[in-house]
Amino acid sequence: MRSTLLLSAFILLLAGCTPKPELPPLPEGPQTLTGTVVPTTISTSRRGTHVLKASGEDIAYLESSTVNLREFQGRSTALRGHFEHNIDREDLPVLVVESVVSSEESVRPWSSSSLSLTAEVPTRWGVSGTGAAVAFIPVGSLHPVVGLAFKANTPMPSGITLTVGGAKAIRFLDELSGEQRIAVERSGGYLEIAFTPQREDDLSSARAEWLAFLRSLKISGAVSAGGSSRAAVSSASSGTRDGQPCGGLAGILCPAGFYCAITDLEQNIGVCRTIE
Repeated sequence: MRSTLLLSAFILLLAGCTPKPELPPLPEGPQTLTGTVVPTTISTSRRGTHVLKASGEDIAYLESSTVNLREFQGRSTALRGHFEHNIDREDLPVLVVESVVSSEESVRPWSSSSLSLTAEVPTRWGVSGTGAAVAFIPVGSLHPVVGLAFKANTPMPSGITLTVGGAKAIRFLDELSGEQRIAVERSGGYLEIAFTPQREDDLSSARAEWLAFLRSLKISGAVSAGGSSRAAVSSASSGTRDGQPCGGLAGILCPAGFYCAITDLEQNIGVCRTIE
């Protein structure tokens, strides 16, 4: 019995002393990778603000101090940079992006005269419905990923205030479905925008497409989110320009001639863009 215990202890000690297999070295020098740029959650345990996906697989984390990766979210993009180890060397490496080689236009223009809005939508989204209700259905799916509907003579729901397409909006929770939705205030009611991904969807890619869709929205006949003229003049005098941060907990406004394009729906953070 004693010899068995000693043997077991020896085996455990030997296993603990066995070195971990050495990881292969990272490719050196400039590297070019192609894939879809998808935002990822910020973490203290790893590096990367975005992840590059190809054929449904994560191939590298991305970070950059010279390229605004948010501008390429949801797009198939060729990125050039160099590899660095992640905090955990067994995790995916980080491509420190230095330049963009190319970025495919994977979106197309779309407009609805009935809803008085225009947007850019992914080419893989089909459109169903006309008039006051429209659904966008990805190719190969039977269910919409985004739905638009005008709610006539209906008061705005309560929720978190934000700006979409330069218009005042509210993010709220649908009590029946549990889905998060956005209500854009309009004369005679509001426009409801619903994000309804299905289990079979790649959630991170679908979310990137959803945020890109919201950023591209231009809405007519909506209640302006510019706030009072005093607030707009104050923002303008402080040197607000295209690309300056807006929104957030402080509710930073853009000046007249600009709107706040939301880049982070959860935090209600965006950047000022010129109204064309």
